Amino acid sequence: MAQVHRYLITGTHGCGKSTLSHRICSELKKSGYNAIVLSETARESPFPINQGQTVEATLYIALKQAVKELEAIAHGYQHLVLDRGVLDSFVYSEATRREEISEVEAGLLEAFKVWTGKYDDIIFVKSDHNSTLEADGVRDTDTAFAQRVERLFEHLLMENFHDRIRVLSYGDMLRSKIKIGGAGEIYLDYERQYELVS
Repeated sequence: MAQVHRYLITGTHGCGKSTLSHRICSELKKSGYNAIVLSETARESPFPINQGQTVEATLYIALKQAVKELEAIAHGYQHLVLDRGVLDSFVYSEATRREEISEVEAGLLEAFKVWTGKYDDIIFVKSDHNSTLEADGVRDTDTAFAQRVERLFEHLLMENFHDRIRVLSYGDMLRSKIKIGGAGEIYLDYERQYELVS
């Protein structure tokens, strides 16, 4: 089996992940790579999400995301651009937690940290808190909630992958040029060193 490259685009909702994911995938395809965007799975959840997210939703979303990755690999895609990864649902779970983390959640969280450590690239898009979140029938529009989620992302990423995170602000993401290297590496203008915001 040929080597599979996985690029994670992560961050809170409304920060531009989908836009960046599709731009990167387009450039990979233009460069001759067999690439696909794997969209987030939260919208498919039969359980409550956003500020009402349940433990069942957390597990459903994370496991379905993992299955999507495996199915794409089974279908022969060699470059997967992930519009959210397996850890994202755990961040939202933490942002809405009303009870102690379950043993099953804790075990999967550790397993998915290892899983995420295997990604070739982790790009964290930081939101523009000056903009209003647009209602789309699914996305939560509470900016305080989105900011809490973003802070949790920052801490999770810094704690586990601090030496591998690339950061783009929303504005920089929009104007950043994307270049693809000979082995499928992604080069972005305006990316910054990771700085943890407390």
